[in-house]
Amino acid sequence: MRIHSWTSDRALAMAALGIALGLTLAACGSATESASPVSPSAGSTDSGQQNDGGQEKAAKKDKDADPAVDTSKSVLPSVQVKDVAGGELDLAGLVPSQTPLLLWAWAPHCPVCAGEAPGVEAFAKKNANAVTVVGIGTQDDLPQAEDFVSTYGVATPQMLWDPGFESWQALEITGQPTWILLSPGGEELGRWQGGLPENEILANV
Repeated sequence: MRIHSWTSDRALAMAALGIALGLTLAACGSATESASPVSPSAGSTDSGQQNDGGQEKAAKKDKDADPAVDTSKSVLPSVQVKDVAGGELDLAGLVPSQTPLLLWAWAPHCPVCAGEAPGVEAFAKKNANAVTVVGIGTQDDLPQAEDFVSTYGVATPQMLWDPGFESWQALEITGQPTWILLSPGGEELGRWQGGLPENEILANV
């Protein structure tokens, strides 16, 4: 009968632990090196046109974006739009997103949009962890869009304005307000016209 001393057993155990630890660290290192960086969202070609607020939003989006989300079915067109808070961005760059996106088609002159704006702000703030609200406005002009946002206190949704109407044409929006719910990858999940359909939206996110 062969008997090992306590010292011999302890030495063997420590050697095995060292080998296992070495293999684990090697595996972690290779995974880290192979990870792809998140591409920055497309925006204005002139970086000097984007103010600090726009840069902060772009940085937040890069941080939140999930590169594993499939964007192959995204309906968002590659259209340059203005952020009412300042700067420009490519609408297609809104995905991938950490949460589903709710597009709100609005216009500065629209009385229905004005009437529901406080409710949209409250909904966006209350459900920020479940859905991201993005206003995409057109018609009128940018100063009127800025007045709309400040007058009705729309602070939580990201409010965009398209001077060329291209985004609405690509998304087949025929009037306002219109609501389009998108998956984190940009696939259309539902569409409504008229007042904010809170229950239907929350049932689909």
